[in-house]
Parts: sequence; structure tokens; C-alpha cells
Amino acid sequence: MLRRFGIVTALLATFATFPAEAMQFSMLQGSNGQKIVLAQGEIVAGDAGKLVRALHRASVDKHGTRTVWLNSPGGSVIDAMNMADVINAVGVTTVVPARAMCASACASVVFVAGKYRTVEKGGQLMIHSCFDARNGQKMDQCDAVISQRAQANGLSGRAMMAFQEIAPGPQYGVLFNAADAACFGLTHAPGKAELGDNAPCIQQALHGKPKKKK
Repeated sequence: MLRRFGIVTALLATFATFPAEAMQFSMLQGSNGQKIVLAQGEIVAGDAGKLVRALHRASVDKHGTRTVWLNSPGGSVIDAMNMADVINAVGVTTVVPARAMCASACASVVFVAGKYRTVEKGGQLMIHSCFDARNGQKMDQCDAVISQRAQANGLSGRAMMAFQEIAPGPQYGVLFNAADAACFGLTHAPGKAELGDNAPCIQQALHGKPKKKK
């Protein structure tokens, strides 16, 4: 686990579950006329196929990606992984808009699969461990797979594992606002390199101070 994890600004918070309804996919129009997918609700079986159909209707931006806004309490990890596979294949910018939360599998699987990733001011990510819905027990193998997938997407796999270890869901989660998400390298802007373990807050947790840029 990352040393001195308590010094960072991400918060270990009680996970306030909000009403979960099956995920709905709708189209929004951005200020520039771009057609955006809004995905909100609980992740359930069949959502990957719905996402494919929604993305066919979305506009391709100047960076070659389609945009998906996320507002979800999470849900089925397997179906979240299927959604992530679609996002990787198509090329998607994932966004948590203001006043929205992307929690659990939405954050640790779907959001991080984006080629580019944004948490807008007022939006939040919540990450916790996998757990067996029948008894609430932490599932270590599932956590390991999620960490490996995060690493493959350019994030820090060991940081993802640490987030899951210190927040054994479903009661607790590590909460990230826009600034926290950027500091841990959870977000990624066009034209910028993925930070992985070099993200400032990860370096601070590992060594007590940010790593100096060469």
C-alpha cells in the first residue's frame, strides 16, 4: 500500500448510496453542437450493447473520440468491464459532469477506460473494493483484475489497488473531486502523457513529496 496515504486530499468517506435504477442512455447536445451520450443509473447486464448503439449516434470530436457523460452508483463489475471494452475499442472521452457522481465500478472500470478522462468541477469519483453482493465480503481477485486494467489504461495499478484496499466496500469509498482526480492521474487531457505512478499525489504518498520533473 502507498505510504503516508493519509496526507492526500482524497477522502475516505461513508458511501452514501443513492437510488439505483437500471442505466439509461440518452443523447445530449453540447454547446458546440456535438452529440454526447449521457449514461446514468446502475450498470446491469446488456449495458455494453446499449452503449454501442448510443455511441453510433454520438459525434466524433476533433481528438477523434466520442464523449460519454457518467452518473452512476456502479453495479455489475462484469458488465462494467464489457462497457470498458467498448470504450477502449471505439475511442471515448469519459466525463463526470458537475453535480454527478461516478462510483464503484463506474469509476474504477468504466471511467478509467476513457482515452481521455475529465471530472468537471462539482463532479465526483468514488472508488472502493469489489465485494460479494450476497455477503459484502471483499473480493481480492476482482480488485487485482481492476488494478491490472487500470495499469493497462496508463493509470497507476498499485494506486488503484491501494484505493480498494483502504475502502473495503460497500460501506466506504475513497472520494475524489476534480482536483484530487487530476492529482492522482485519474484524469487525462488530450496532448498530455499518462502519469501513472508519476502523478503528484502518488509521488507524495510514496516519498513524502512530489517527484521533480526532469
